[in-house]
Amino acid sequence: MSAEKKNTKIDVIYSDTCPDCPPVKEAIENVLQDFEGIEVEYREARDSSNLISKHDITHVPTVIINDEVEFVETLTEDKLRHRLEEIINE
Repeated sequence: MSAEKKNTKIDVIYSDTCPDCPPVKEAIENVLQDFEGIEVEYREARDSSNLISKHDITHVPTVIINDEVEFVETLTEDKLRHRLEEIINE
């Protein structure tokens, strides 16, 4: 599936000390194998004060898609795949 026409962007706010962050990163990477044209940026929480303030982020991982907080603390591949399909088909 192509997300290029939507310029879909995912920002992931994470912490190196967070036990929930690696599984979320892995889920994102697995799902993105099925999509084209989605940009992903992984941002260490301590280096992301602007995004944290803007979105009032209090927990990691936080997954932001197209500047909207979509998932906080947990994420499954199915939920991400479903949400990306919704965004692409809007």
